[in-house]
Order: sequence, then C-alpha cells, then structure tokens
Amino acid sequence: MTKYCLLLTILSGLLIPDLLANPKNPFYQIRAAHQSSVLVKRLSDGKEIFAKNSDTALSPASVSKLVIAAAALDHFSPTYQFETNFLYDGSMRNGRISGNLYIRGSGDPMIINEKLWQLAADFAHMGLKEISGSLIIDASIFDAEDLDRSRKSSKAFSRNAYNAPISGFSVNFNTFPVAFASGEGIGSPARVSIDPYPVAGIQITNTSKTTQGTRSRVQAVRTTKPSGNISITASGQVGLNAPIRKVYRAMSNPAIISGDVIRGFLKQHGIDIKGPTKLGKAPKNVKTLYTLKGFQLRRLIAGLNRYSNNHIADSLLKALGAYHRGGQSVRGQGSVQTGLAVVTKFLQTKGKSPSKVQLYNGSGLDPRNRLSAADVVNLLEYMSKRADLYPEFLASLPAAGWDGTLKGRFNRGDLVQLKGHMRAKTGTLTQPITVSSLAGYVHHPKHGMLAFAIIDNGVARKSQPGVTEFRRRQDLAIRNIIKNFN
Repeated sequence: MTKYCLLLTILSGLLIPDLLANPKNPFYQIRAAHQSSVLVKRLSDGKEIFAKNSDTALSPASVSKLVIAAAALDHFSPTYQFETNFLYDGSMRNGRISGNLYIRGSGDPMIINEKLWQLAADFAHMGLKEISGSLIIDASIFDAEDLDRSRKSSKAFSRNAYNAPISGFSVNFNTFPVAFASGEGIGSPARVSIDPYPVAGIQITNTSKTTQGTRSRVQAVRTTKPSGNISITASGQVGLNAPIRKVYRAMSNPAIISGDVIRGFLKQHGIDIKGPTKLGKAPKNVKTLYTLKGFQLRRLIAGLNRYSNNHIADSLLKALGAYHRGGQSVRGQGSVQTGLAVVTKFLQTKGKSPSKVQLYNGSGLDPRNRLSAADVVNLLEYMSKRADLYPEFLASLPAAGWDGTLKGRFNRGDLVQLKGHMRAKTGTLTQPITVSSLAGYVHHPKHGMLAFAIIDNGVARKSQPGVTEFRRRQDLAIRNIIKNFN
C-alpha cells in the first residue's frame, strides 16, 4: 500500500485497498448500503474506459442542471436575451404617467440589482417622476404554480434561499438579502435592514446584539402569514468591528415583492408610484415605456452550473415550455410539465438517452429525478460535438480546485494534479437518501478529453454512506483513472 493510501486509511477509518494494483476498478469499496451508476468515455473515439451499472437510473441531484443547461443552449442560443417590457396605459406628460405601470415578465431568471439600478437611472434620464396609478405585475408567461413539491416547505417559513419560488417575473433569484451591521456599541442592538433598500411588504423584528470582536453569528427567519404579510425575525450577535454580513432568504409571494423591490430603486431616483403593487395582465392597448434586456444566456448558464443555482434551473425549464412553439412565447404555457416535455425530447433525440428518463424538476431538488450515467455521458458527448455550444457549456462548469462548487475539492495531496484540468457539475442531497454525483470533463495527458458521470445513492431505510465518503471515493476514482489508463 502506498504512503498516500495508508494516510487515507488512517484519516478516514476505512480499509482502502491499493487502487493502483487494480486499475480496472478505480473505486474503493464502501460497506454501507449504496447504489452507483458510472461511465467514463474517451471523446476522441467514444471508447468506454470504465463502466459500472452505467444504464441504471438513479437520483442525480443537481447534475440534472446539465440537462437544463444543454437544452436551453440548444433551444435559445448562447447569446439569447430575455426581454422584460415596462408598459403603461393612460397618458404621459411632463414626466407624469396618468395611469398604471405594467411589468410584463419574460421568465428572465437573472434580473439583479445591477440591472435594476440602471433601469431606475434610465427612467430618471427619461424625465419620469411619477406614476399616478398602480404597479401591475404580469407574470403570466408562467403558470401560477410557483412552488413545486420540492419547495412547498418554504411557503410559510424559510431559513434558506435555495428553495425560492419560481415566477414569470422575478428579481434577485426571488430572494432578498438581510444585512446585519454592528450598532453604536457593545450591548446595543445590531442594525438590520433589507438590502439595498427597504421593501414595504417586509417587516423586521430584531433581537440581534452588538458584541466585542470581528465575527458575527446571525440568523434571519422569514415567516409568511395567510394574509401574505411577511416578517423577518433577526437574531444573533454582530461583532463591533465585523464587516457587514448578508444572509439571503426565499421570497414567499415573489411577483409582488419583486415589484416592491423595483419601487425602492425608483424611489431612490425620485420616481414615485402612487398606487399599490398588484398582480394582473397587461391589456392590449398599452404603450411600451422601456424594454429591459437580460444578460445573455451564456452568463445565465454560467451562474446555473458554477454555483448550482436552483432558481435559474427551474425558471429556464419553464421558459423552455413557454417558448418552444417556434421560438414565440405562449403566455401561461410555461410550466414544469411543458418544459419537461421539451427537455425529455431533447435528451431522447439529441442526447440519445438509453434509459427511461424521469425528471420532475430542473434543479434536482426533487429526489424522484432519475438519470443514468450513460444518459449524462451521452449528453456530454453530444455537447462536445457542438462547436456553437460547447465552449460556453464547458466554461459554465466549475473548475476543480478553482471555483464554484468544486473550489474546495481536488486541491490537496496528489489530487492537485487535477486542479484546473477537470470541469464538472456536482450534485448533493441528504434527504430522503444520501445522493452525491459528479459529472463533466477531465483532461487526460495522453488520451485527451474524457467525459464521465458518477452517480452515487444511498439506500432507503438502511445504513447509508455520508456525502463526504461518496465525494472522497469519487475524487480518488478520477485520480486513479487518470493515473492508470495508459
């Protein structure tokens, strides 16, 4: 046994055989109940390097996002931009709109503060000062189901941002940041506010205190009453000399809150909306005030894969359903079901999926999703042959040891040889079973680019391996495949 393997044995408490002695099986054995689907393929000629249950469909967790990214690039193109229209009825004169302001959502999943600041600045450049009517949000590009099965728990209560709802109009990924800053002195209340501007529909109850030091330990809990009123309970400790700390929480009524966020930006530029924010459809006789062009799709895909953004994944899934008819939007047709129909067809025809694909959402939050390693590798192989899509698809994946969800992996011991030489998507779930997946591309010094997928699942109602154990096994497997495949 090499010194390296001996060290791993001591650290992990596992009996790991000398992997170098058995290059045909680069995985060490896990004793706890688990299932695996694995495939490694050389892209130059399609030769299979290693396969184990490669056609067995398992829960892939966030590796599902590879499918959404590929289908979206194929359908829209890397330079596609969603366009959100700002419309008005009535008349506009001397900087005053006598009527309502409508926002017609396009399903753009990445309208962020950077875009909103420029929007408000442009409105000010146009001389706009007041809207006498209401702010009406038309989010009908998507269906009304903003909370799928994997997000239901966030409706009334949330301590997280990852399960934010999906809506046809959204800002900041349908989350809002709660900013914590130190107070006047030790023992005084910490300062807590919504970033960057107050939102009328969100009330804050603050029990956090200022303490000595430079560290903060804070918590923000969002609760939503049946009436729709939202409250944030902020607690914890903020060091007197600590930097500002921001925590993100999922919205519960996203279209309304997103509209109120825009109100805040307009107000900071001296633009007042007199009426309330409400949902509705823009009538046919409205006039266009402004068109907000989103970031190009390649930037959306980078955020989707590199940081495993659930909101982008499921928004793009619904957008595929809404825009699939000749590239024109079909309002109200953007649903999980219509999107999955597009994605499934893409996998079967272009990805040549060998297994019966089962997808329930695009983010991978739903543990019922099923893909095999062969499904994923076939998709990766297809994308590698698309000169128009592959550069952007590859660049969107986290780089081993460098960034995104792989920043903390492949940067120690002799795993460091893979640093920057592998780009792959991760997937993780802990309930109801343990899921850990890794899929992407790795460069072999002799054989060039390899495509691979490793999908590991625990077994329900049995003792399961932990995520850390699965990841260690995957890391060593990739390292040994690179080392032993001559």
